[in-house]
Amino acid sequence: MTGLALAVVLLAYFGLKINSQRSAIVLELDFGNGEKKVFYNRSFEEKKAWGLLQQVASISGLDLVADNDFTPKKIDGYLNGDNNKKWNFYVNGTKKEISLMDVVVKIPDRIVFKFE
Repeated sequence: MTGLALAVVLLAYFGLKINSQRSAIVLELDFGNGEKKVFYNRSFEEKKAWGLLQQVASISGLDLVADNDFTPKKIDGYLNGDNNKKWNFYVNGTKKEISLMDVVVKIPDRIVFKFE
């Protein structure tokens, strides 16, 4: 393989890796202690944030407990009120104060649940 051909292959490969986040809905769990878990959903359908969180919990075995308004009370052992922290969620960097059932996301949105 010539140097030019190798360069093209490497560029294509790393370009796909870099753009992979742009071709997915990203859901990140930030536990507030440096630990984070990131999940990617490549479905082109719009999804409710609650359904996406439930799907991640089901597939990955996370312990998920929610209030009546679908606000997470507990995610993977981190319970609201522990260390005076609670779960907040952000969509594309903007904090949301509404129910997860009212938030619709699609590619390339990024949803972050932070224990803060």
